[in-house]
This record gives sequence, C-alpha cells and structure tokens, in this order.
Amino acid sequence: MNSFIEEKPYVLTALVLTGAFVYLYLNLFILPATPIHFLTPDSTSFLFNARRMQQGQVIYRDFFELTLPATEVYYLALFKIFGNRAWIPNATLILLGVGLTYFVLVISRKVISGKAAYLPALWFLVIPFRSQLDATHHWFSTFFVMAALALLVVNFTALRLVGAGALLGVAFCFTQTSGFLAAAGLGLFFLWAALTGELSWGNFRRAQLYIWSSFGCVAVLFNAYFAIRAGIGTFLYETFVFNFRYYSSGFGNSFHVYMTDIPPFHPWYRLPALGIWGFIYLLIPLIYILFFVRYRDEREDQTSQPWDRLVLIAITGAMLFVSVAPSPTWLRLCMVSAPGVILFVWYMSFPGRLYPIRVGALWVIIIAIALGEWHARIFGWRKQIDLPIGSVVVFNQVQYQEIKFLLEHTKPGDYFFGNNELNYLLDLADPSPIPFVTPTNCTRPEQVLETIQGLEKHPAKYIYWSSTFDMPPQPGVGTDNLAPLRAYLAAHYQVTKTIEGDDFARTFWERFVVPAPISIPGPIPLATPEETEGAPDGTLPAGTAPAATTPEGGTARPATPAGTTPRATVPSHPNSGGAPTARANNDDGTRSASRP
Repeated sequence: MNSFIEEKPYVLTALVLTGAFVYLYLNLFILPATPIHFLTPDSTSFLFNARRMQQGQVIYRDFFELTLPATEVYYLALFKIFGNRAWIPNATLILLGVGLTYFVLVISRKVISGKAAYLPALWFLVIPFRSQLDATHHWFSTFFVMAALALLVVNFTALRLVGAGALLGVAFCFTQTSGFLAAAGLGLFFLWAALTGELSWGNFRRAQLYIWSSFGCVAVLFNAYFAIRAGIGTFLYETFVFNFRYYSSGFGNSFHVYMTDIPPFHPWYRLPALGIWGFIYLLIPLIYILFFVRYRDEREDQTSQPWDRLVLIAITGAMLFVSVAPSPTWLRLCMVSAPGVILFVWYMSFPGRLYPIRVGALWVIIIAIALGEWHARIFGWRKQIDLPIGSVVVFNQVQYQEIKFLLEHTKPGDYFFGNNELNYLLDLADPSPIPFVTPTNCTRPEQVLETIQGLEKHPAKYIYWSSTFDMPPQPGVGTDNLAPLRAYLAAHYQVTKTIEGDDFARTFWERFVVPAPISIPGPIPLATPEETEGAPDGTLPAGTAPAATTPEGGTARPATPAGTTPRATVPSHPNSGGAPTARANNDDGTRSASRP
C-alpha cells in the first residue's frame, strides 16, 4: 500500500477528492439536485448584501457591513452570471470543501508518511467543515490561507513568497483579522528561521519584502474602489474602527461565549455531536501547545521529522486561532482548525508504541462519523418548499414555519426587517441600512435612528423580533440602545405570529393602519321662529339636516377642519419586552388599534 502511495499519489488524491465531492453533494443536495438550506444567518447576510449591490446600492454607504467586500463581490459575480439561485451557496460550499481538502492533503503529505497522510483531509472534511456548512467569509479566508500554506510547504522561492503574500492579501479581503494575522505568522516563521540559523538575515529581509509588498498591493487595489465610492472615512469606520470599539459588545462576539454553545445531548444518539463539539474545543489551541512541547523535547532526537515545515504549520495555525480568540465560538474555531487537524494526525501517527492501533482508530472513527452524519441527513425530518429563488429542502421545523408564514403573507419586493436570511430566501427588501439589531452596544443609537427612519420611508409590512432582544442583558454587552425601536414597534405594529423554538421565541409583528376619521357634520344652527313657521309638527324645512348624536345620546364631536388630519395618539410602550398592542374588529369589518 505504501509503495503504491509513493509511486502513484495522484490516483489516491483523485479518489479522495472525488469522494469529498460525493460526500458534500449528498450533504448539500437532495437527489437529484434540490439544495438543502441550513441555519446559516452568516452566509445569507452576505448573499443579501450582494443582492443589494446588484440593485445598485453601494456597500458601506447605503448599508452597513463589518467585513471587507470580497464575499459580496464573489456572490455578486455569480448573481450576474446565473441570477439569484438557491443552489449558489451550496455549490460554493462544495467548491470550498473540495479545495480545502486538496490543500490539506498537499500539506499533510509533506509532513506525514504513508497512508496516514490522507487522514487529516478526511478528518477536516467530516468534522469541522461538515459541522459548519455555512458559505461565509471565514471559509473563504481559510481557503486562501491554506492555499498560501500549500504553496510554501513545498519550497521557499521568491515567486512562491510573492504568490503566498498575494493569496494572504485575498484572504484579508474576506476576513481582515485572518488574512493579516496569517501574513504576520509567516513573518514570525521567517524570524524563527533566522534566529535558529535556518535562514540568513539578508534572506529574512527579502522574504518579508516579498510577502508584505504583494499582500499590500492586493489589499489596497481590491478595496480602493469600494472605499472611494462609500467615502474613505465611512469605509474605515465600518471595517476597522467599529470593530475595535463596539464589536465585542455583543455577547457572541466576546470571550464570554467560550464553550457556551454546547449542543443538546438528549436523547442518547446525540452524544456523538457532543463529542465532536468537545473535540474542536480541546483541539484548538491545545494542539499547538502540545506540538511546541514535543518540538522542544524531541527535535534533537527525531532529526528525520520535517521540523521546519511543521513549525510553519503550527505558527500559521496559532495565528489563525489568535484571529478568533476574542470571540472563540465553536463555529469560528471550526473555520480556523485546518492546520490544527494536520498537527493532530501528525501527533497521533508519531513513531512509537501502538502506532498501528492509533492510526487504525483514526480511520475507524472518521468513517463512522461520516456514515452517521450522512444517515441523519438522509433519514431525518425534512420539508421541501418552493421559494422565489428556487426550491429548497429545510431540515429545521422552526425555520420551516418562519419561511412558510412569510411566504404566505408577502410577495417578492415587499419590505421586511429583522432577518436577512428570510429577506434573501423570499426576495424581500430591507428598509434599514443594518441587517439586524441586538440589545447591546454593538447596535449604535444612530443605527437605531436610521432603522426607524427607514421604516418610516419604506413601511415594512412585517418585522421579525426575537425574544432574546427583551431578555436581561448579558454581562459586558454595554448599553441596550433599542428603546426607541421598541417604542416605534409598539406604536405601529402588533404581534401576528409567534413561533416557539428550543431556545427562544420568534415573533412576527404586522404593521397596522389607524383608520381615517369619519367626517361628522358640525353643529346645526337652531332655526329661527320665522323658519319654523308653517311647521307646526316640529319638522325642519326641507334641506336642513338634523343634529348628529352619538349612540349613547350625546352630541357628536365637531368634524375635523378640511385639509387637516387629527394627530394619532401613540400608545406608550408598556414594557421593555415589546409587548403587543391589541387590535379588535369593527362592525364594518375594518380593524382599529386599541391601547394595551
């Protein structure tokens, strides 16, 4: 087997990549070609941003975005070629998954010998990648970081260094932190090489020049157009200043989120999901610590090991971890785990006692997980639904109820606010420049005001509101700035649909319209004695209207003067929880607002 791998490695590589394609296709499409839609609020935000750009809006100027625009540009290009299609993010995930599998395989074969060299690609594909099927900016940036690493793990030449710097510049255009810190990791690696005598200081300076010059050219040239169109100040504020000042205010964007996203483990057959969750949290960053300990202890004895390449992988992986360390969710750790998976398999396949058992166990575990994931996807609950962007299959019942409700009550082009995932799926318009709000300092007061102004200019028929917005604030989230929006919601909307989920309730608020006042004639002047002469029965002369009375016998209020509209009374918000306002049917079938 090992001789076949050494003589014809391209055959096994082709088989692995073909298997990766089939595995991902079965997890992303229902045969023959119906895309599966996952709970992916990240990727659908970028998809919806691309649709806004397709309609002529300018990113950063007309709508808010934290990351650099490469993800939107990618999806915009596909929209211009194919139109808005539901299969686009699924096909993108297949391309990303197969590409990343290839890069992991190229790197692994330079540091792991024998058939074990194919294990990291399979472990990465089945566990971290399959666990986070979300075509968001993190996977794109990891794709280009791994491409740069695959380029350099073979050899260090001037051309390869320039190419790696350019690839990291592209990664930077998807995720600022990942691209920049991966480039910084390359700089640290060459510093290590110079300090240990592996590289002369002159070559160290030239390597830094090649990497950073190509990195800077790509980053500046790609982003210049968008910065100029939006305004350089606005561009820098949204992509850099805002992230430093306010991004960590969200609970999910701070270190407090570490290991809080534990999956449910009841009933018993969900225990493997708990094991996968624990594996990722233990792997990153523990594997880098274990590697450097082994490097310190055994680099003198194990001279056959490619320590320089291993150090390159370890430093790059550690810097990728640093890029997500301020908010280490399971999703983000999965998306930067590729170098760590390579080092994990290398560590487990290190020569020594029980080598066959260790490697054999890795094969058995990954095959069992792959089959289990595929079985759950094929035989679990699912529902197909036809959307404006094409048919999709949904596996989450709560998500299906959300989509079905809006599909029955809206049409493409209607305004809707609060969930860009639903905006994208149903081809709806967003009146706000921000994709969603949070009860934290991450949603700024001026953004809340802009949202209210957008709702006034383009009244949304429905607003999506999560019950988490009205829960007591988490520690360290800063000020809750949503009070004006809650008041506006209570004054103009009422709850029309509530969907209970496992973790929180989702409510759809429907805009109500106060009926226009009915004009009632003003007081009629009393008739003079001369006018009532000849009417002994008390009737009024022809053409004179009787005085209007209320059903209770009182006199009706005067009519509103012509050309004016009475000011509507805005109901005060009853509590910070956004309680709904009641609404009753009138006898004539119209609906009027009543205060809670």
